Amino acid sequence: MLSETQQTESRESRMFAQMVARSIIEVQPNVNNTADIVVLLECLGYRKETLQHYGFADFHALANHIYGFLDMYETRGKSKDLFIESFTMKIPSIPKRIAEGIGMIFPWLGSLALLFITGVSLWMAWGLPIQITTAFVSGVFLGLVITEGTLQVFNRLFLFYNAQTNMGEIKRLQKRTYGLVGVVLTASIAGLFVIGYMIHIPPSLVAIMAISTVTVSLHRASYMIIYALKKLKHLITAYTAAFASLLSVYYFANSIILDNVTRYFVGLVTAFAILSIFSIYQHYKLLKMNSSTVTVGAPHFYQPISRTDKTIKSRFSVQLWEVTSYSLYGTFYLVTMFADRVLSWIYNPLVLKGDLGLPMAFNSVYHSGADMALVVLLPASIIQYVLMEPIHMHMNNVSIKIKVSQAGEINKYMQKTYRKIFLITILSSVTTACVLNLMTPYLMSNVGLSLTSIHVLQIASVANVFLSIFTANGLFLMLTNKIKSLAIIVIISASIVVFGGMLLVPSGFTNLIFAYLAATVFLSIVSTIHARKVMKNAGSIIFARLI
Repeated sequence: MLSETQQTESRESRMFAQMVARSIIEVQPNVNNTADIVVLLECLGYRKETLQHYGFADFHALANHIYGFLDMYETRGKSKDLFIESFTMKIPSIPKRIAEGIGMIFPWLGSLALLFITGVSLWMAWGLPIQITTAFVSGVFLGLVITEGTLQVFNRLFLFYNAQTNMGEIKRLQKRTYGLVGVVLTASIAGLFVIGYMIHIPPSLVAIMAISTVTVSLHRASYMIIYALKKLKHLITAYTAAFASLLSVYYFANSIILDNVTRYFVGLVTAFAILSIFSIYQHYKLLKMNSSTVTVGAPHFYQPISRTDKTIKSRFSVQLWEVTSYSLYGTFYLVTMFADRVLSWIYNPLVLKGDLGLPMAFNSVYHSGADMALVVLLPASIIQYVLMEPIHMHMNNVSIKIKVSQAGEINKYMQKTYRKIFLITILSSVTTACVLNLMTPYLMSNVGLSLTSIHVLQIASVANVFLSIFTANGLFLMLTNKIKSLAIIVIISASIVVFGGMLLVPSGFTNLIFAYLAATVFLSIVSTIHARKVMKNAGSIIFARLI
């Protein structure tokens, strides 16, 4: 008598399995797991004795055997073009991509809208004692910097495991990320109190700084899932409600809460609570989801037969090492953008006169101009997102239809797309900077910017044109896996802002903006030279990664 393996490999067994596969596809064209196959076998009336006769131990053995070639029968009778078309990815429409781009930067849009409303700073720190404002915004900056690297790490790893529908690793990644944020946050808070004790900062101000650091860090960590999954409706709704509650509490609760400082922080707590509701909901959905509930559009032979949350546990240290460059890039990019602001606090005239007894003080004059200039980045960022979002899908579709010898087609497409984004970025950012500078009389009379703030705004708007060019180059350098060189470039640019600013600031804190300008010029020139060099062989790099 033949063994089970020999019977399964026999001609009769193969023909039986193929017949069963055709029958299943005729009944159910789209089958996503072996459990469905088992149910269909029972519905079709197959008996266990029949399966054993053809060398299959039970329904599960037959289901596992035929699962890998069901797609062959799904495409039977279709033309070659339709078969190839079934593997292509649908590219989102331009209106949808525009909506997504606006949604992804909506928090920045809302913050800048508040700047126009209040005319003071990006974080609505107006009408507060300078000591409290300094402590609060210092915590905001610290929270942004210490979480940016972790956010970059999480985003890369989450997208990778989400594409694999590896729910076990996704849940582990979420727990590890919070653990990492917790460790970094604990060390940062401990460092704050140590530094505060050493330089004699009042404990109440250190406590405010610690609270703002914790809230900003936890908020960014909790919203990593929403950004990664592009839950844009939740994102826009959450931030709209949060901004509205903050304004409402501060402006309309003055009869209930007389002290403006208390009222401001009550508004912040209310806004934080509203934002947290949406993140808690997304975390609940993620923790309750298992692999069997995930629908995947890939062909069956790319889908795992086993669908379980109990997957092989990865080494987090190895994962962190692999994405270290992304972490450094994100962190020092933020340092480049905001280091000049921190230096303006240290060299604030109020501090230099010794009137406050603090080592630094929030410089609203510098912030008003520098923060307003961030408007230049927004249109360029949306355009870059709209043009870059479908590039992976397009190259996937092209790689399916062309041969290796035709890799030059991808190269042409990459170079054409790079030129288009590069030129449109320059056009959009320059146009925005010009409009912003033409609005100077309006900003002075209605928003309340001083001549010093306008001077900072004018230089910063030019600097942000160069920063937009860098972001365009950076997108293509990351696409071609040149993240290490990008990290080195932004580290050097951050050094230019810090050390260049320290050299210029003794002659006036407004001169800090020239250090920022020098850093962005460096970023745009070096990244453009590097990107143009890489673009010459971009097709080969991308084709090698796809194939």
